[in-house]
Amino acid sequence: MVNGKKKIIAKTITAHLAGTKSVKYTNPKALKLTKSTYSIKVGKTAKIKAKVTLKNSKKKLLPKSHAAKLRYKSSNTKIATVNKNGTIKGKKKGTCYIYVYTVNGLMKKVKVTVK
Repeated sequence: MVNGKKKIIAKTITAHLAGTKSVKYTNPKALKLTKSTYSIKVGKTAKIKAKVTLKNSKKKLLPKSHAAKLRYKSSNTKIATVNKNGTIKGKKKGTCYIYVYTVNGLMKKVKVTVK
């Protein structure tokens, strides 16, 4: 509350974790992106390629009913948008970041320059 009014100062994603005693599921331990920067033209698209490494390779990631394996968010949707499959689309000239999240909240960011 600021001066009696509710102010949102930050937003976060919801993380989903597999319990340590889970027989079937495990959590991601690392997120790796093939590129850290993308340069695209207005109206064009590019695809973010990411790989998730699991803590226990013999177990599975939580099912999609909990959350998607990877989630994407643009820091400025006026410059570039990103869909649930990781396809970036340039909207107008500028620079922004696309954040890539795993199910348990691991995050990497990609710098996007739209020309």
